Amino acid sequence: MVLQTNQVTLPTSVSLAVVGKAHDTSTIATLSPADRLGFMDDKYNVFTGKARAEVVAEGAKKSGYEQPITPKEGKRFTVQCTTRVSKQLQWADEDNQLQILDAIQADQAAALGEALDYVIYHAVNPASGDKLTGYEALSTLGVQVTATDDQLANLDALTDRLLRANITGVALSRTLANELRKLRVSNTGGRLFPEIPLSLNTGTLDGIKASTSVTVEGEYATDATNVLAFMGDFSTIKWRLVRPITAEVIPYGDPDNTGVDLAGSNQIAYRSEAVFSYAIIDPTSIAVLKTAGAKTTRAVKR
Repeated sequence: MVLQTNQVTLPTSVSLAVVGKAHDTSTIATLSPADRLGFMDDKYNVFTGKARAEVVAEGAKKSGYEQPITPKEGKRFTVQCTTRVSKQLQWADEDNQLQILDAIQADQAAALGEALDYVIYHAVNPASGDKLTGYEALSTLGVQVTATDDQLANLDALTDRLLRANITGVALSRTLANELRKLRVSNTGGRLFPEIPLSLNTGTLDGIKASTSVTVEGEYATDATNVLAFMGDFSTIKWRLVRPITAEVIPYGDPDNTGVDLAGSNQIAYRSEAVFSYAIIDPTSIAVLKTAGAKTTRAVKR
């Protein structure tokens, strides 16, 4: 079997399965699963207030309660991943082809998850580290909290600013997760947060669903974000695929602008492309913990 070079649209089930793997690298995908209503118009209509129940006496008339509805239009962004592989993939038998393509798709799904965090949290292109024009970062829109050297006080400061929000999750930078892991109970020496292992992966933090990733601090951002954590109601972040993922095999040219021609290197490229839509319904439902230091420019890690 020879790999076809046509662009193909992956079936809906496959597209959703690929996006389902994004939680491995995206704290947003972990704490706010994708909207799976299907590939529809990207507008979110949400209730902006809270209904109140009325106690009705026997035989009394019932009154109405009008709930205002404010449409929130989703913001679209397109992401693509291009992976170069040996041209021999074209001539491998079908079973080997599928194994290789599964590995490529898993790697690209992880990259899509990273992109989700970078766009929503920081409005940054992870490939270049540059700011995206026309996008607003949650790190700027959310409730701002300045960190101190007291990590417990920092957690308290976050919750103090979220008294009117339903706290469903916390996204930790690896820096903060490491600091919290070191905290110990004074009289016993035991860890205050034993749920944070040496790997810094977290499942819960003080009973709150938690996720740790370098995407929180924006490791690839050219300008340091100074972000240590996002805490709050992650259901306020709505996101999904606008249309099914497309995939294609590219046999010629320089599709990823590396300056190296595919044919001259005996390579082919496998490219996946996805279009996402997201909306932050209420940014004040998320508090952002940041260091007080000035932002610095740093080299982007490739």
